[in-house]
Amino acid sequence: MTILTEQTLRLPRSSRSDTAHQLLAILSEFLTLVALLIAVVAVILVDIRILENRLGELSLTELLQSALVLGMVLTFVTCAYLNARSRGCLIALSTLFACMLIRENDAFFDLIRHGFWVIPAGIIAVVGATCCYLNRDSLAEPFVRYFRTRHATLIHLGFLLLMVFSRLFGTGSLWQFVMGADYNAVIKTVVQEGLELLGYALMAYGLFMSSTRRPATI
Repeated sequence: MTILTEQTLRLPRSSRSDTAHQLLAILSEFLTLVALLIAVVAVILVDIRILENRLGELSLTELLQSALVLGMVLTFVTCAYLNARSRGCLIALSTLFACMLIRENDAFFDLIRHGFWVIPAGIIAVVGATCCYLNRDSLAEPFVRYFRTRHATLIHLGFLLLMVFSRLFGTGSLWQFVMGADYNAVIKTVVQEGLELLGYALMAYGLFMSSTRRPATI
Protein backbone atom coordinates (compact mmCIF):
# COMPACT_ATOMS: atom_id res chain seq x y z
CA MET A 1 0.00 0.00 0.00
CA THR A 2 1.43 3.38 -1.03
CA ILE A 3 1.48 6.02 1.69
CA LEU A 4 0.78 9.49 0.32
CA THR A 5 3.10 11.95 1.95
CA GLU A 6 3.50 15.69 1.46
CA GLN A 7 6.50 14.99 -0.72
CA THR A 8 4.67 12.57 -3.01
CA LEU A 9 1.72 14.95 -3.39
CA ARG A 10 3.96 17.86 -4.29
CA LEU A 11 3.91 18.71 -8.00
CA PRO A 12 7.19 18.68 -9.91
CA ARG A 13 8.75 22.11 -10.33
CA SER A 14 8.24 22.06 -14.11
CA SER A 15 4.56 21.19 -13.68
CA ARG A 16 4.04 24.04 -11.21
CA SER A 17 5.75 26.41 -13.63
CA ASP A 18 3.51 25.32 -16.51
CA THR A 19 0.41 25.77 -14.34
CA ALA A 20 1.54 29.26 -13.34
CA HIS A 21 2.07 30.21 -17.00
CA GLN A 22 -1.39 28.88 -17.92
CA LEU A 23 -3.04 30.81 -15.09
CA LEU A 24 -1.22 33.95 -16.17
CA ALA A 25 -2.41 33.42 -19.75
CA ILE A 26 -6.00 32.97 -18.56
CA LEU A 27 -5.82 36.13 -16.46
CA SER A 28 -4.27 38.04 -19.36
CA GLU A 29 -7.03 37.00 -21.76
CA PHE A 30 -9.70 37.81 -19.17
CA LEU A 31 -8.34 41.33 -18.72
CA THR A 32 -8.02 41.75 -22.50
CA LEU A 33 -11.68 40.87 -22.98
CA VAL A 34 -12.67 43.25 -20.17
CA ALA A 35 -10.69 45.99 -21.91
CA LEU A 36 -12.43 45.09 -25.18
CA LEU A 37 -15.87 45.51 -23.60
CA ILE A 38 -14.87 48.83 -22.05
CA ALA A 39 -13.48 50.03 -25.40
CA VAL A 40 -16.79 49.33 -27.16
CA VAL A 41 -18.68 51.46 -24.64
CA ALA A 42 -15.99 54.16 -24.85
CA VAL A 43 -16.35 54.40 -28.63
CA ILE A 44 -20.13 54.86 -28.31
CA LEU A 45 -19.62 57.54 -25.66
CA VAL A 46 -17.14 59.39 -27.86
CA ASP A 47 -19.67 59.43 -30.70
CA ILE A 48 -22.56 60.58 -28.50
CA ARG A 49 -20.88 62.91 -26.00
CA ILE A 50 -17.85 64.33 -27.83
CA LEU A 51 -18.60 64.11 -31.54
CA GLU A 52 -22.32 64.61 -30.88
CA ASN A 53 -23.48 62.53 -33.80
CA ARG A 54 -26.29 59.99 -34.04
CA LEU A 55 -24.10 57.08 -35.09
CA GLY A 56 -24.49 57.71 -38.78
CA GLU A 57 -22.44 56.19 -41.56
CA LEU A 58 -19.45 58.46 -40.84
CA SER A 59 -19.51 57.97 -37.07
CA LEU A 60 -16.52 56.54 -35.25
CA THR A 61 -18.58 53.45 -34.41
CA GLU A 62 -19.47 52.72 -38.02
CA LEU A 63 -15.96 53.41 -39.28
CA LEU A 64 -14.48 51.11 -36.64
CA GLN A 65 -16.94 48.36 -37.58
CA SER A 66 -15.83 48.62 -41.21
CA ALA A 67 -12.16 48.66 -40.20
CA LEU A 68 -12.57 45.51 -38.11
CA VAL A 69 -14.35 43.53 -40.81
CA LEU A 70 -11.85 44.75 -43.44
CA GLY A 71 -9.03 43.54 -41.20
CA MET A 72 -10.71 40.14 -40.92
CA VAL A 73 -11.12 39.88 -44.69
CA LEU A 74 -7.45 40.67 -45.27
CA THR A 75 -6.42 38.19 -42.56
CA PHE A 76 -8.48 35.37 -44.07
CA VAL A 77 -7.19 36.16 -47.58
CA THR A 78 -3.58 36.17 -46.37
CA CYS A 79 -4.04 32.90 -44.50
CA ALA A 80 -5.69 31.35 -47.58
CA TYR A 81 -2.69 32.34 -49.68
CA LEU A 82 -0.22 30.88 -47.17
CA ASN A 83 -2.09 27.77 -46.08
CA ALA A 84 -2.96 25.38 -48.90
CA ARG A 85 -4.26 22.71 -46.50
CA SER A 86 -7.12 25.00 -45.37
CA ARG A 87 -7.46 27.17 -48.48
CA GLY A 88 -11.03 26.23 -49.35
CA CYS A 89 -12.25 26.95 -45.83
CA LEU A 90 -10.39 30.25 -45.66
CA ILE A 91 -11.69 31.36 -49.06
CA ALA A 92 -15.24 30.67 -47.89
CA LEU A 93 -14.71 32.75 -44.76
CA SER A 94 -13.03 35.51 -46.79
CA THR A 95 -16.03 35.61 -49.11
CA LEU A 96 -18.52 35.74 -46.25
CA PHE A 97 -16.79 38.63 -44.51
CA ALA A 98 -16.17 40.50 -47.77
CA CYS A 99 -19.92 40.41 -48.45
CA MET A 100 -20.53 41.58 -44.88
CA LEU A 101 -18.13 44.48 -45.46
CA ILE A 102 -20.03 45.56 -48.56
CA ARG A 103 -23.39 45.27 -46.76
CA GLU A 104 -22.02 47.27 -43.82
CA ASN A 105 -21.22 50.13 -46.23
CA ASP A 106 -24.38 49.90 -48.30
CA ALA A 107 -25.11 53.62 -47.76
CA PHE A 108 -22.09 54.54 -49.87
CA PHE A 109 -23.20 52.21 -52.68
CA ASP A 110 -26.67 53.79 -52.47
CA LEU A 111 -25.04 56.98 -53.79
CA ILE A 112 -24.75 55.14 -57.10
CA ARG A 113 -28.18 53.56 -56.94
CA HIS A 114 -30.40 52.35 -54.12
CA GLY A 115 -29.57 48.73 -53.36
CA PHE A 116 -26.51 48.78 -55.58
CA TRP A 117 -24.48 46.96 -52.89
CA VAL A 118 -26.11 43.72 -54.06
CA ILE A 119 -24.14 43.81 -57.33
CA PRO A 120 -20.55 43.87 -55.92
CA ALA A 121 -21.60 41.50 -53.14
CA GLY A 122 -23.04 39.12 -55.73
CA ILE A 123 -19.88 39.25 -57.83
CA ILE A 124 -17.72 38.49 -54.79
CA ALA A 125 -20.05 35.65 -53.79
CA VAL A 126 -19.86 34.05 -57.24
CA VAL A 127 -16.06 34.39 -57.43
CA GLY A 128 -15.70 33.06 -53.89
CA ALA A 129 -18.00 30.11 -54.55
CA THR A 130 -16.02 29.24 -57.68
CA CYS A 131 -12.73 29.36 -55.77
CA CYS A 132 -14.24 27.24 -53.01
CA TYR A 133 -15.29 24.65 -55.57
CA LEU A 134 -11.80 24.56 -57.06
CA ASN A 135 -10.40 24.05 -53.54
CA ARG A 136 -13.21 21.82 -52.26
CA ASP A 137 -10.77 19.22 -50.91
CA SER A 138 -9.64 21.76 -48.29
CA LEU A 139 -13.09 23.05 -47.37
CA ALA A 140 -15.07 20.85 -44.99
CA GLU A 141 -12.44 19.12 -42.83
CA PRO A 142 -10.43 22.31 -42.03
CA PHE A 143 -13.70 24.12 -41.30
CA VAL A 144 -14.73 21.50 -38.72
CA ARG A 145 -11.24 21.40 -37.25
CA TYR A 146 -10.96 25.15 -36.92
CA PHE A 147 -14.37 25.73 -35.36
CA ARG A 148 -13.60 23.18 -32.67
CA THR A 149 -10.82 25.42 -31.39
CA ARG A 150 -11.21 27.69 -28.41
CA HIS A 151 -10.76 31.05 -30.07
CA ALA A 152 -13.07 30.12 -32.93
CA THR A 153 -15.81 30.06 -30.29
CA LEU A 154 -15.41 33.83 -29.99
CA ILE A 155 -16.00 34.13 -33.73
CA HIS A 156 -19.13 31.99 -33.31
CA LEU A 157 -20.43 34.18 -30.49
CA GLY A 158 -19.54 37.42 -32.24
CA PHE A 159 -21.25 36.30 -35.44
CA LEU A 160 -24.44 35.31 -33.59
CA LEU A 161 -24.39 38.56 -31.63
CA LEU A 162 -24.00 40.54 -34.84
CA MET A 163 -26.36 38.70 -37.18
CA VAL A 164 -29.06 37.55 -34.75
CA PHE A 165 -29.16 39.22 -31.35
CA SER A 166 -28.36 42.78 -32.44
CA ARG A 167 -31.03 42.57 -35.14
CA LEU A 168 -33.69 41.26 -32.75
CA PHE A 169 -32.81 43.41 -29.74
CA GLY A 170 -32.38 46.48 -31.93
CA THR A 171 -35.79 46.17 -33.55
CA GLY A 172 -37.59 49.50 -33.60
CA SER A 173 -40.96 47.97 -32.68
CA LEU A 174 -39.46 46.47 -29.51
CA TRP A 175 -38.18 49.83 -28.30
CA GLN A 176 -41.39 51.57 -29.32
CA PHE A 177 -43.28 49.12 -27.10
CA VAL A 178 -40.83 49.59 -24.21
CA MET A 179 -40.66 53.40 -24.38
CA GLY A 180 -44.17 54.17 -25.56
CA ALA A 181 -44.77 57.85 -26.21
CA ASP A 182 -41.19 58.61 -25.13
CA TYR A 183 -39.71 56.54 -27.96
CA ASN A 184 -36.43 57.94 -29.24
CA ALA A 185 -34.88 56.32 -32.32
CA VAL A 186 -31.40 57.36 -31.20
CA ILE A 187 -31.60 55.03 -28.19
CA LYS A 188 -32.53 52.11 -30.45
CA THR A 189 -29.63 52.99 -32.77
CA VAL A 190 -27.15 53.20 -29.88
CA VAL A 191 -28.20 49.77 -28.62
CA GLN A 192 -28.04 48.11 -32.04
CA GLU A 193 -24.79 49.72 -33.16
CA GLY A 194 -23.16 48.98 -29.81
CA LEU A 195 -24.09 45.31 -30.08
CA GLU A 196 -22.83 45.18 -33.66
CA LEU A 197 -19.52 46.74 -32.68
CA LEU A 198 -19.16 44.23 -29.85
CA GLY A 199 -19.86 41.38 -32.27
CA TYR A 200 -17.22 42.60 -34.71
CA ALA A 201 -14.73 43.13 -31.87
CA LEU A 202 -15.19 39.59 -30.53
CA MET A 203 -14.78 38.09 -34.00
CA ALA A 204 -11.69 40.18 -34.71
CA TYR A 205 -10.13 39.20 -31.38
CA GLY A 206 -10.88 35.51 -31.94
CA LEU A 207 -9.37 35.64 -35.43
CA PHE A 208 -6.32 37.55 -34.22
CA MET A 209 -5.63 34.98 -31.50
CA SER A 210 -6.19 32.08 -33.92
CA SER A 211 -3.86 33.43 -36.58
CA THR A 212 -1.02 34.67 -34.33
CA ARG A 213 -0.66 31.87 -31.79
CA ARG A 214 1.97 29.21 -32.40
CA PRO A 215 1.15 26.76 -33.80
CA ALA A 216 -1.53 28.66 -35.68
CA THR A 217 -5.02 27.09 -35.52
CA ILE A 218 -6.16 28.47 -38.85
